Amino acid sequence: MYKAVLEAGKKVVEPAEYIEFESAGRCLVLGDTVSLNAVLPQLATLELYCLSTDDTPVDAAESVTIIKQPLSSLTGWLGDFKATFSDHELKVDLVLDLSPQPKITTVVPPLGYFAPGEDKQALVEALQQLPDLVGVFDKPKFFNYNADICAHGRRGVKGCTNCIDACPAGAVESSGWDLINVNPSLCQGCGSCTVVCPSGAISYALPTLDISINRLREMLQSYFEQSSDAPQLLIHDESRAQTLLEAYDWALADNVVPFSVEEIGALGMPFWLTALAYGVGRVHVWDAGSHDDHDWQEVQEKIEETNTIVASLGFGHDRLQYLDYKDFESVQKALSQTVTDMPITAAKYAGVDDKRRMTSMALTHLHQHAPQQVTEVKLTTEAAFGEIEVDKQACTLCMSCVSVCPVGAVVDGVDKPQLNFIEDLCVQCGICDTACPEDAITLSPRYLFEREQARQKRILNEEAIFHCIGCHKPFATQKMIDTMMEKLSGHHMFQGAALERLKMCEDCRVKAMFKDS
Repeated sequence: MYKAVLEAGKKVVEPAEYIEFESAGRCLVLGDTVSLNAVLPQLATLELYCLSTDDTPVDAAESVTIIKQPLSSLTGWLGDFKATFSDHELKVDLVLDLSPQPKITTVVPPLGYFAPGEDKQALVEALQQLPDLVGVFDKPKFFNYNADICAHGRRGVKGCTNCIDACPAGAVESSGWDLINVNPSLCQGCGSCTVVCPSGAISYALPTLDISINRLREMLQSYFEQSSDAPQLLIHDESRAQTLLEAYDWALADNVVPFSVEEIGALGMPFWLTALAYGVGRVHVWDAGSHDDHDWQEVQEKIEETNTIVASLGFGHDRLQYLDYKDFESVQKALSQTVTDMPITAAKYAGVDDKRRMTSMALTHLHQHAPQQVTEVKLTTEAAFGEIEVDKQACTLCMSCVSVCPVGAVVDGVDKPQLNFIEDLCVQCGICDTACPEDAITLSPRYLFEREQARQKRILNEEAIFHCIGCHKPFATQKMIDTMMEKLSGHHMFQGAALERLKMCEDCRVKAMFKDS
């Protein structure tokens, strides 16, 4: 049956944009002399630059450039590596690093950089690939970035760093201000950044979320035409996992729907929840080890968070499972376990390319059919949903939080001294908390299932208006004036008339100063 389901889900998605690399075959090889002497003859077709990490002379052809200075730094990617030495910089296209400890330490190294370490097979493969990496190459641009909803920072106040912390390729960095910068030449499409982004500012582009969800929708429609049993969804990568599936001739049970993606990090909570809303009994995310050193911690944590939300509705604690297996037999065993049907009417809605909207739609549907009706579920501090709590005694309604909120969740009262909050928009980035001069804000992560309530503006704090004692114009809150008077009453510059001027608007204060002088 899986063949018909796979056929229904066949879609060729062309990248919207490609990243181009150009290599002239200039290759830096570094390591001890014994290692260099062994590999240099096999790379004779390249323009070689050789750096020995010991003092023994290298037995190299005259065409090989020998570098005798220690390496200060090495950065870059295929066609644009920069090796910095004490008095000059060398630009090369390729790097073979035979050092015991690699010079570039990202979990996912840049294209064109090979550091086999003690792995003899990896060295053989590197020596085979390097001579072929001459010419013009391209790869897809894997991400989209919407700076308007990025919660990295506002007005110099630091906020979310999830994508920076998660990227195993070192492709994401702070721009130095309020936004991030994603280097498309370093990005290799693992998707961890998109899984942890709270707002959807950075999203997967190959394919986009709506295309993935609509593809799943068609596959499940085909499945349910042939079976009434709850399907299991097996999300797997298109490299190692797919190779294993093909090697075993796709020997999967009839209730398993395989779903291939570029990387398992390409999909996250909105997709998993939508799958359950569509009637999937269990979602498996299979890490087949395509990146040996990448543990996909971000994916695992989001699976736990999703399970927490789903379990609060009474659907059980294991609707999502992370399969950390490098062999197919272990996966088969995990898939052979009994799967409980989802006690719901499968949702029919189509996908849209909006992370938070898809999450909300899926959870609304699951909540409507939930065995256990709850209004909210408390989440961990890493969650992207929740409210903020304001200490009314400390808050002076200075509106610092309003001026920095990147998503418009914290808003003022326009013509009233009022602090309002829209929970549906809040991404728990913490910028408001950091910006508050009174330390009056506390984040409270949760998911509120009553979506109408979440979308409504509610008052967090409000104060009586204070009117200028000179012209009676409203210009501050009573609390703000009281706080200023209290803090400055002991200051030698604010005694007598000077202290009373704090109760005046700016215009009246100037007039009073001239009159008093």
